[in-house]
Amino acid sequence: MRVAIVGFGVEGRAAAEHWRTAGHSVVVHDHRGIADPAPGIEVATSYLAGLDDVDLIVRTPSVRPESLPAGVPVTSVIREFMSLCPARVIGVTGTKGKGTTSTVAASILRAARRRVVVAGNIGTPPLALLRTLAADDIVVLELSSFQLMDLTVSPHVAVVLAITPDHLNWHRDQAEYERAKAPIAAFQTPDDLVVWTADSSPAARIAALSPARHRVPLCRPEGIDVHHDAIWFAGERVADVADVRLPGAHNLHNVAAAVAATRPFVTDTTTIRAGISEVAGLPHRLQTVAATNGVRWVDDSLSTTPETTLAAADAFDGPKVLILGGTSKGVSFEGLAAGLRERDVRAVLLTGDEAPRIAAALDAEDVGWEAAPGTMGEIVDRAAALARRGDVVLLSPACSSVGQYRDYADRGDQFAAAVRALAN
Repeated sequence: MRVAIVGFGVEGRAAAEHWRTAGHSVVVHDHRGIADPAPGIEVATSYLAGLDDVDLIVRTPSVRPESLPAGVPVTSVIREFMSLCPARVIGVTGTKGKGTTSTVAASILRAARRRVVVAGNIGTPPLALLRTLAADDIVVLELSSFQLMDLTVSPHVAVVLAITPDHLNWHRDQAEYERAKAPIAAFQTPDDLVVWTADSSPAARIAALSPARHRVPLCRPEGIDVHHDAIWFAGERVADVADVRLPGAHNLHNVAAAVAATRPFVTDTTTIRAGISEVAGLPHRLQTVAATNGVRWVDDSLSTTPETTLAAADAFDGPKVLILGGTSKGVSFEGLAAGLRERDVRAVLLTGDEAPRIAAALDAEDVGWEAAPGTMGEIVDRAAALARRGDVVLLSPACSSVGQYRDYADRGDQFAAAVRALAN
C-alpha cells in the first residue's frame, strides 16, 4: 500500500516511521520542504500534488481535512493510534488546562503503581508508543481540536475542560472549534466515563453527546467539586487543597478533573493525595523564574488566550506588571481589558503584532499601557524599571508566539534568560 503523510512535524515523522515499518511505501508532503527524511521515505516534489495516486492519506494536526482530495481514504495520527492501542486511554481536551490535568492524572496513576504514558499534544507522539504498550497500561492523551476534528473513536475516559474562543485564525468560527472537539466524547460506549466542566456550556454540550453511563460533572456537588478547602467526589473528601502545590484557583479545578478521570483506576485517598502533591508545576505554566529585589518573575508563556491570562493574574497576590501580546489567534480582547480593570495591575507592557488591538481594548476600559517593542531583554529591563518590591512581573501574553519567537517555549526561555541576566 502507498501511504501519503501530509505534514512532517513531530507527529508526521512518527507516522511515516509507523507505516514504513509496517511494510508500506511512504511518501511525505510538507509545505515547508523536507531536508532530512528517514531512509526509505520518499519526499513529494509538491505539497499536495499526487495525493490522488495513493491508497491512504494520513492527516497530521496542522492540516485541514477539506484541503485533502475526495475519493482517497483519509485517516489521522490519533485515529490510527486509537484504533490500534491495546491500553486504556484517558483523553483530555479543553481550551486550557489540558497539560496540567494530563500531568496530574498521570502522577496519580503512577502513585498507584500503574504504568502510564503521557502523549498527544504533550509528551511523546502517540504512534511511537504502540510497540511498547500492553493491555494493563494507561495512556493519557492531551488532545487539541486539530487532533480531534475527524476522529471516529473516543477514549475510554473523556475529560472536557472549559471551552472558550481560541484558534479562530485556523477554525472558521467558534462553532467549528467546538464541533472539532466533540469526537472526544461522541463515540464513547455506555461503559465509558465522561468528565466535564459543568459551568462551560460548550463542554456540557460535548459531554451530552456521549452515551457513557458514568458521568462526572466538574464543579458540582453530585460530581467532583472544590469547597471547604478540599476536593470532594460525590460527597467524599478525597484530597485537601493543601495537597495541591500548583498556584491559582483554576488549577484546583484541573486537579479535580484529574482525580475524576483516574477514578476508575484509583480510589484510595492516600494514593490520590500523594499523586497530586508530586506535581509542583509545568514549564512555562505559572513558573516562577526568580525573585530579585523583592519582585517575583513568572513565566506563563503558554497562556495564549485572554481567559488564561486573567486566571494567571488571579493566581498571585499583590500588584502585577503584565507583559502581553504576540500574534493573532483571532480572539477578542474586550473581556481581557475589562478583567484587568478590576485587578491589581501596576503596568501593562504590549508587544507583538496584536499590541494595537490589545491597546484599543485597554483604552476603552481606561486601563493604562505602554508599548514595549524590541527584544525580550529590553522588555524585561523595562518591566524591572516599573516593578516595585512585592510586585509580580508576569509574562502571560494572551496571544500566540509565532514570529519573533520559535514557539511559546522559546518565548518563555528568552524571558527566563533575560530575568537571570538581570539578576546577575
